[in-house]
Amino acid sequence: MNTELIDSRQDAQRKLVDRLPWLRWLKPPAPALNTGRLLRRVLDTWPTGSHSLLDLGCGERRILGAVRCDLALSAPGVRADAARLPFRSASFDCVVATAVLEHVPYPQRVVREIHRVLRPHGVLYVEVPFLEGFHADPDDYQRFTFRGLDILLRRFEIVDREVCVGPSSALNWILREYPAAWFTSPRLALAAKFISAWLTAPIRYLDYLMARRPGAFRIAGGLSVVARRRRMV
Repeated sequence: MNTELIDSRQDAQRKLVDRLPWLRWLKPPAPALNTGRLLRRVLDTWPTGSHSLLDLGCGERRILGAVRCDLALSAPGVRADAARLPFRSASFDCVVATAVLEHVPYPQRVVREIHRVLRPHGVLYVEVPFLEGFHADPDDYQRFTFRGLDILLRRFEIVDREVCVGPSSALNWILREYPAAWFTSPRLALAAKFISAWLTAPIRYLDYLMARRPGAFRIAGGLSVVARRRRMV
């Protein structure tokens, strides 16, 4: 399927939902369950009351005291391209970037900007998908493994890592999308997705057990790492 067909199918589904707004009331739970603990540890270690924190690609999330930055967001916040941040070098003690790098075409440029705005020994928290379905926001470009993150963040020192979205969520995402993939009609595809999403939603709760298993990283839905900016690179 080429990009034109992907875009046209997504547009058709959006128009269908706009035409039938009651469909919004049937919106199923999110396919993925985040059971990660690293973000909370980072926020506890670098509290915004005594440290400067940038929440990059924040969306609707609000971390009290953090500088919010996204391409499009409601106030307060800074609207900016993550690859061209409007902040001075060494401005922040901590940068949080969850579900950002898969949505930018050149993640290396974003990582370079994060490195620039972090102070020496500042900390970066990154959360990325591995086995998650395509989700354009506004587009979707790549997936990551722990090995891939090691290369992408080679300017940093990796200090911790975890499976934040486990294999059960990855399986749930596949099962909810699979029936819809059989249909060319956006209306039928949306109906199939709604039904399967509600039926399979409980599967994701198995990640409270599964995400901690030693081999979970091989089929995980999402991964996260904490990395420290080196003083000299």
